[in-house]
Amino acid sequence: MLISMNKLNLIYLTSITSLFFILMASSSIYTQWLSMEFSTIILISMINIKSMNKIVSILYFMISSISSLLTIMIISFNFTQLIILKNPDINLMLMISMFMKIGMFPFCFWMIFIYNKSSWSQIFIISTFMKFIPIYFFSSIIYLSPIMITLLFLNNLFISLYTNLNFSIKKLFGCSSIFNSLLFILTIYSNKNLFLLFMIIYFTSFLNLILMMKFYNIENLNFNNIPLNSYYMLILMLFMYSSFPLFTTFMLKWEFIYTLNMNYSNNLIFLFLLSSMLMLWNYFILFKFMILKFKFNKFNKINFINLKKNSMIVLTTYSFMFMLFNLM
Repeated sequence: MLISMNKLNLIYLTSITSLFFILMASSSIYTQWLSMEFSTIILISMINIKSMNKIVSILYFMISSISSLLTIMIISFNFTQLIILKNPDINLMLMISMFMKIGMFPFCFWMIFIYNKSSWSQIFIISTFMKFIPIYFFSSIIYLSPIMITLLFLNNLFISLYTNLNFSIKKLFGCSSIFNSLLFILTIYSNKNLFLLFMIIYFTSFLNLILMMKFYNIENLNFNNIPLNSYYMLILMLFMYSSFPLFTTFMLKWEFIYTLNMNYSNNLIFLFLLSSMLMLWNYFILFKFMILKFKFNKFNKINFINLKKNSMIVLTTYSFMFMLFNLM
């Protein structure tokens, strides 16, 4: 049974990956739309087969269907204005459809609910392929307007504040995935090569993190059964995923901030830095839970006070380096 489920996961992953490459290689809007919708159908079937909770698949199907129907109707009835005239009203409707599809503010609550009810495998698919495919598709038919840019930055500010309400680890990953949508959307408009690089690094770091969460069956902040070596590895993975200073993901975010400085106003840059610091604070809350749990871990052979002291030294060092980066 386990072998068959692993084969099924491999089929799902291969199918969605193939659809993503078809979408990138195609120049037809309708072919790209079909690739996006087939990937959605595959995800829904995956949720139905592997989960007893059908509410997740029903909710995802309903919201995705509304977004998809709205998108194809706009494209079919207003193709000339969409491609040639670039009508701002049509662009706004497509933007709303994209925000609904990937669960951005004000349509973020259904996505966070799905994260709380999903397994780690489903969370990985939703956070990677089901984010990359719609963003790549909509970037070919939507142009960046001042309204869209403003809503993107406000989305990040709201999500960074909302994460701390009824805090849970799956909600943290859900809000973090929504938060990172800004980076992917603006990066694909400025530099597609940087978008692909960012996508690969994000995919790899999140895959390693999800595999460890799944292996140790971490649910609801229960870190008691993690061995000492794996505990340190998990912290490093969380640092990597949260784009903590001096990690590879932070370097990419720093490149993104440099791009913002070249193309956008200082107010938007300040808003992004503020929301990034607030989101990083949410990860510090998770680290606090991990350290407190680790105090009672039966695998722990070191003094908890020394662990806390060393952790504070590391955090202080990274904070100092982050300030140096800002001064540079």
